[in-house]
Amino acid sequence: MDLPPDFIRNIKDAFGRQGEEFLADLPALIAEASRRWGLADVEPVASLSYNFVAYATCREEPLVLKIGLPNLELKSEIAALRIYDGAAAVRLLDADPQRGFLLLERLQPGTMLSSLADDEQATHIAADVMLRLWRPAPEDGE
Repeated sequence: MDLPPDFIRNIKDAFGRQGEEFLADLPALIAEASRRWGLADVEPVASLSYNFVAYATCREEPLVLKIGLPNLELKSEIAALRIYDGAAAVRLLDADPQRGFLLLERLQPGTMLSSLADDEQATHIAADVMLRLWRPAPEDGE
C-alpha cells in the first residue's frame, strides 16, 4: 500500500512502536473492515493525517471507512458521534472501538470550511454547527 510520507511520519511520531505496528497491519485491517461491512472500492482520501480514512461503497452506497489506533481519543470520537446521531455531524453507521474501526456516512459534497474563500461565511457556518452540536452530557457518562 502506497501511503503518503507525511501520514507515515505522523503515525510514527505520535504513536511510536504502536504506530509502526499499525502501519504494518493496515492492509489487513482494511481487508477485515471491508469484509465486515461488505465494502468495495476502498480509496484513501488525499490528505491522511493521524487516521486512515477512505471513501468506499457498499451496494453502491457511498461511505467512509476510518481506521485509527484504538485509544481514548478515537473512543471519545465514537461516543460523541453516537450522541450526535447525525445531527450537525456525520452519522456513525457502525463502529468497533477495540479495532479502531468507524463506518461513516459520506457527506456530499463534503466541502471543507477551510476551502471557503469568505472567512466570515466560514465562521458563521462553524458557529451554527457548534450551536447545533451543543447538548448536555449524558447522565450515564456514555
